[in-house]
Amino acid sequence: MLKRGITLVFGSLIMSQLPAQPITIESDVFNTLKTQQHWGLVQPGTACVEQYTFKANGEVEIKSHLERITGSYTQLVPTQNIELPAVVIRFETDNQQPDCMGDATNQAGKSTTNFLKKGADQKIYFCDDALGKNCSVYLRPEH
Repeated sequence: MLKRGITLVFGSLIMSQLPAQPITIESDVFNTLKTQQHWGLVQPGTACVEQYTFKANGEVEIKSHLERITGSYTQLVPTQNIELPAVVIRFETDNQQPDCMGDATNQAGKSTTNFLKKGADQKIYFCDDALGKNCSVYLRPEH
């Protein structure tokens, strides 16, 4: 017990001496997402493919049928080795035109969290859960 307390205090002392900077641990799948900027989101039940552009400065542009959205994205690092990394997309502007599913709901001011699972053929699945069990849509590189 005592050793644990000393380690914790020592760690706290070291951390208090370091400059306050965010710690970023990039995952392989997130690096792939940023390296290949242009992606198509393939969804079941529609031939329409949403176009995602992930810019290096953290901005994202989404085109879905007539809908145009701008926003920003950040990475969430998994807390456990069994979890997937995630991308959080915050929607800033929305032209409120119909998307690939015919929905014209204004998404400005909202956000979405998608867990990222790397698949074959450069596919990146958007999963609903941190374990990657429900992954119904995927991104594919677009040129």
